[in-house]
Amino acid sequence: MTQAYSFRGPVPRTASAAKRFAAFFFDATIVFVFTWTLTFSLAYLGVLQIPDASLAQRTLPVFGLMWIVSVFELPLLLVYATLLEWRGGRTLGKMAFGLRVAHDDGRAPDLFHSFVRNLLRLLWVTPFGPAFVLADAWALQRTELDQRMGDIVAGTVVLDERAP
Repeated sequence: MTQAYSFRGPVPRTASAAKRFAAFFFDATIVFVFTWTLTFSLAYLGVLQIPDASLAQRTLPVFGLMWIVSVFELPLLLVYATLLEWRGGRTLGKMAFGLRVAHDDGRAPDLFHSFVRNLLRLLWVTPFGPAFVLADAWALQRTELDQRMGDIVAGTVVLDERAP
């Protein structure tokens, strides 16, 4: 499934799977900490009611708090990545690792394409998530520009700006 691209110059240096994962983990951690802090603060102020939730036949308030955080975290991660990639081509994680998102012809991504590439990442947390993670790993290995499925659909690439 290798896609052929015609470039006016040399083929750009794309990001490795390891750098992409590190940047994603960095971003997910930022969003998790923000979501946890926001949820905890709103609950403390009485603005947000934490539901009772059970885990392993134990009911503790922290389980309800974790449930609320998980409900808010995915949409916030989608908005965070979409807006930052649209406005600057990179999230904080990508900035930290020298990566940038671009269309496969080098243009900056528009809002729609940034949204699409990030929306498809949410498939990782569905019941078939492991299959989607494997499909993304396979695509990273098989495409000329090291694209995951979201990049293929959106026509984007992740460039490594620190590569020689």
